[in-house]
Amino acid sequence: MMRAVAEAMLSLYPKVWRERYGEEVADLVRSRPVRVRTVLDLVRGAADAWVHYRHVPGAGGLTVPLTAVLIGAGAALWLLWNPGVRDVASLHGVWAEAASAGGIAATMRDMAQVWFAMAAVIAVLSAAPLLHTCFVAMRHSVHGPLTRMTARRVIMTAALLAVPVGLVAQLFASMAFQDAGAPVGPLGEAMVGGFHVPIIMAIVLVLPMTAAGAPSLGSDVRGTGQILASAALCNALAWVPVAALLVLGLEKASWSFVAMVSLSALVSVWMAALVARSAIRRGRTVMGQLTPA
Repeated sequence: MMRAVAEAMLSLYPKVWRERYGEEVADLVRSRPVRVRTVLDLVRGAADAWVHYRHVPGAGGLTVPLTAVLIGAGAALWLLWNPGVRDVASLHGVWAEAASAGGIAATMRDMAQVWFAMAAVIAVLSAAPLLHTCFVAMRHSVHGPLTRMTARRVIMTAALLAVPVGLVAQLFASMAFQDAGAPVGPLGEAMVGGFHVPIIMAIVLVLPMTAAGAPSLGSDVRGTGQILASAALCNALAWVPVAALLVLGLEKASWSFVAMVSLSALVSVWMAALVARSAIRRGRTVMGQLTPA
């Protein structure tokens, strides 16, 4: 698992650096024992590579790696939720005003919770076909060594990622369905999924990106991306009833609360869409590397 983490750290380096030195460093990581210090050295090396980006041979325009973008977006979501969106007075005030319009408020809340829950489940299950293919590839020698090695790496990475995915999913469920987030009220319970689903999707994205190391797995990578696109759509749809609740109770909301919720929705929808788009594009790119026998 430490070796899988170390190899994942290579994605933090600039693309031009990875194209020139990535395979050499990856071979070095695979051939030696990997410890915590090895991972820390790779992180420090990534920081140094970005600081001295212009000194890397062939460096052109500076581009931010997808990993950094997703980490930044995920951090922004949680920062917006606490303390930005967790304006208790506005949360309760908006809900009270919306609830005065009748049972439509409860219906909107339930719709948001269901759509967010569906998005989370779809995101987690999106990797199932890919994992099945990897299990099969590991068991049959008909597949080439690159495919079998990549398949083992995907399975090991999946085992490693099960913990963070489970923790984020449990946090979402406890706040949305088990009244653990009672201080935020029904409105907070309705929208909390939008702050967790894109993060779950970003963690799952590691698996198709790892599988992209073998061209023969390209169709499964693209397939995972297409399923993630369904999760992204559910995530976007879930924000619609949240917006309806906000409109119904707008008189009781502070301007900062409205701004934070709007920004949160934009970041959430954009991040989920970026995850799905990245997996689909990587799958197409990898499939393009296949040559007729």
